[in-house]
Amino acid sequence: VRRLRNLTSEDETSLGFKELLKAVEPTSNVFHTVNMMQLELFVLFQDWESALPCLAEAPDTRNRYLAMHASARGMFLEALVYLKTSSHASSWLARRKRKMKAIKTLRKLHGLVEQGNDDVRHYMHILMAECYVLEKNVSAAENNFKAAISIAELGGFLHDKALAHDLACAWYKAQGKDDWANFHFESSQKLYTEWGATSKVETEHIYYN
Repeated sequence: VRRLRNLTSEDETSLGFKELLKAVEPTSNVFHTVNMMQLELFVLFQDWESALPCLAEAPDTRNRYLAMHASARGMFLEALVYLKTSSHASSWLARRKRKMKAIKTLRKLHGLVEQGNDDVRHYMHILMAECYVLEKNVSAAENNFKAAISIAELGGFLHDKALAHDLACAWYKAQGKDDWANFHFESSQKLYTEWGATSKVETEHIYYN
């Protein structure tokens, strides 16, 4: 929370995520909770390569959480990291493995939606958008980003709506479509500010300006 809001305090512990993870048993719930928090931050700041070790340290993240939402969240974050890093993998085989892992998770999330869990529907659309980005299917990627944003708004998932805008911004910017990139950038900045993620807003402002 302090990193998100760019806050410091005199009593703040000097322990970082690495130190906290070393201080607890790898099989404990605390370990997996801390690892999940670290993964959330890496995804938020789109530090995809740094996020990969989190998955290696906790390959069964989804099985460590009893609550449906936390389990689905773990699956979503894992799949998103695999998709975002697949294009930069060292070999064709590594790229394929990461993409297939993401698709496997996407199917599980689709199953949850079919069972009536609408709270994960926007996860599914974000992942589908990123799959279509890899396939260079522009119209399908656009439609799924739009669906993710709309559904996240209806569900009140402010941070995930901001994330969807953020991912769409990066995609449009990579295509040289500056008008759409700016629209999604401004939308994500507004939402992240409303959510209280001051550090994210400042980082993005420096990067895009």
